[in-house]
This record gives sequence, structure tokens and C-alpha cells, in this order.
Amino acid sequence: MMSSLIYITLILISVLIISLLGLYAFALYVRVREKDAQQKKSANTLSRELAKRQVDAENSIRVIASALTQGQVGLTEGAIRISKLSLFLGERLQSSSQYQIFSKLAEDVAHIPILENWKKLSKLEKNNFEQEKKIIEENLRDSILSSAQKIVDFYLKNTGDKSPLFHQVGKK
Repeated sequence: MMSSLIYITLILISVLIISLLGLYAFALYVRVREKDAQQKKSANTLSRELAKRQVDAENSIRVIASALTQGQVGLTEGAIRISKLSLFLGERLQSSSQYQIFSKLAEDVAHIPILENWKKLSKLEKNNFEQEKKIIEENLRDSILSSAQKIVDFYLKNTGDKSPLFHQVGKK
């Protein structure tokens, strides 16, 4: 009789331990599911934000390309801006030949000081850099303007939107 009581007690303790382990495993499972759901939500939010940034970058590039084709922005400034914005487009678009020319010009003038460093230069140094920039721009002018026009044409072809991006002011 004593031995059967011990067996029953051991069985009850075993069932209790297995039940507790089962509850713990279930709690871990619920926690993992919640983390997965949170990660999916974060990934979706990040994906939407990236897509929005890409659309914003495409629109900005289109505006700058249009300004380039109309001579409303300098070649170097436009190329640097498009080169930086193209980083948001993804590798496939960024590595296309029409964007590489902007990066080429940006790289070719990257050594020229800007902002405060430009102000610190002597007049002779500024003139030398201006001449160098002018030569670089002249060598790439046709390619830059052609690529800018391709960007504008691509947008027009794919959207059909022919409204001007901006209106000229002060020119007739």
C-alpha cells in the first residue's frame, strides 16, 4: 500500500512538472510569435519608408534634371545633387549609365574645396579651381545634358504628366 502511494505521488509530481514545462514552452512560443509580429511590422514600416524615400528621390532627381536641361542650375551642382539622390534609388537604377555620368562629374570635382574652405582660398587658387571645373564640365556637358533629358523623358513617357515642374522667372 505504501509503495502504491509513493508511485501515485511520483506520477502526480511528474505530471505537474511536465505541465509546468508545457506552460513555460507555451509562454516562450507566445513571446516568439509576438516578437515575429513586431519584426514584421517594423520591416513593413521600414519598407514603406524606403519606398517613400525612393519616390521622393526620383521626384527630386526629375526636378534637378529638368532644371539642368533648361540651364537653371549649374552642371556641377546638378550632378552632385543627382549623384547623392541616386543613392536612394537602389543598385539597379543607381548603376545605370544615365546616373553614372553624374557620379563621374561629382567625383571629378570632389577635390575642389567648398563652403568655408572655398572662402579661405586666395583669388588665384579660386580662379585655378574655376578653370579646372570649367574644363571638367565642358568635357562632360553633352553626356550630362543627354542623361538629364533621358530622365525627364522617362518621367514624361511613364506618367504622361506634361505640366512644368516649375516656371521660369525673370526670363522671356
